[in-house]
Amino acid sequence: MAFLQKIEPYVVSGDPIVQQFVLQALEEYPHVPNEWTERLIEKAVRSHGKHREILWDLRNHSLSERALLLLIEGLKREKAGEARPYFNLLDNVEPALAIKYKAELKPYISNGTWELYELLLHGTKEEVWREYERMLALLEENVSYNDLQFRRTKKIAAALVRNGWMTEAEIDDILQAEKEEWFSFAGVFAVYAAGRLKLEKHIPLLASLLVKDDDILLEEVVSALLGFQSDAVVKAVAPYVEKQESVIFAISVLANTKSTLAVDVLKNAYRREMDDDIKSLLFEALCQQLSEEALPEINEYMEKRRNAAMIDTELIAYGFYRVMGIEHPNLEKWGQIALEKEKRYEQLQHQLPLKVPYRNVNKIGRNDPCPCGSGKKYKKCCGA
Repeated sequence: MAFLQKIEPYVVSGDPIVQQFVLQALEEYPHVPNEWTERLIEKAVRSHGKHREILWDLRNHSLSERALLLLIEGLKREKAGEARPYFNLLDNVEPALAIKYKAELKPYISNGTWELYELLLHGTKEEVWREYERMLALLEENVSYNDLQFRRTKKIAAALVRNGWMTEAEIDDILQAEKEEWFSFAGVFAVYAAGRLKLEKHIPLLASLLVKDDDILLEEVVSALLGFQSDAVVKAVAPYVEKQESVIFAISVLANTKSTLAVDVLKNAYRREMDDDIKSLLFEALCQQLSEEALPEINEYMEKRRNAAMIDTELIAYGFYRVMGIEHPNLEKWGQIALEKEKRYEQLQHQLPLKVPYRNVNKIGRNDPCPCGSGKKYKKCCGA
């Protein structure tokens, strides 16, 4: 049975730990059916805020018209200080769909964004390119990373690709020019465009970028590679599981590329790995594959119970066994431990400013443990 078939009965679950496991398993998977996203948003919106946290895990999902209508319904119900998860998802709405519901969305979307949408829908090729180049220059000039500018520039890149105004040849030239150097933002968006166009010839190059020390670039590389959902990606990425500088992002690609070959590569890497933190990520990746072939490694990991600073071990194990329909003598115990951890996490979040990214003089990788002390990865906590 395929990954989506196994997980479908649990997309919306009354068991909070299974629900969390499902959300994590789908968070970076690129082909989540629109109907599933709609069901999850409906649960978040119509439970009077009880399940609002679901929305944080949908930020990589595309949004249908019904999903947008549900978000609008939720926004009308929410208090101003509790609406940020909705705002994050509104950024995923396609410009044409946003314009269709401009009257309802106007209070929640800035004038600058509406101007951008009008440009993307009605501007000429020259006008859109001019704005793209202007935004690239701003990004390069900034002393620190500006996420709003980055997201707006990405929308322009998407329009250029969609309209055929950014050609394969232009993408080829940028990637070839920058592959040996530190990537500019033009290079980052060329990676994004190569993924949008499914340019398979660039799979080896994209995999080679996993060694780069640039989280912004790496997030786009992972997203582009996941879009292919092919064993060509698994073969290209497999060597990078062996390299310390690329292992975390390589595991992320393999976890979310659903194939027998990906399971085999992860199993082999798990058997070889000696570092406890990396072994825990391989365990998580194997669980998210939802494959019975991974059972020996998953059972072995839970028997030895290694220290794991980067994953919610009991939550992942409980979710895996429940979704797979496999009994285990420790299942209820894992579920109880996971529930207690979630309660402590919620208490910690209430003591912190509402989803304000943690600031520290040291660089925090998005896959590092969150320094707020929650026990979750930074990208799943304060970096969300």
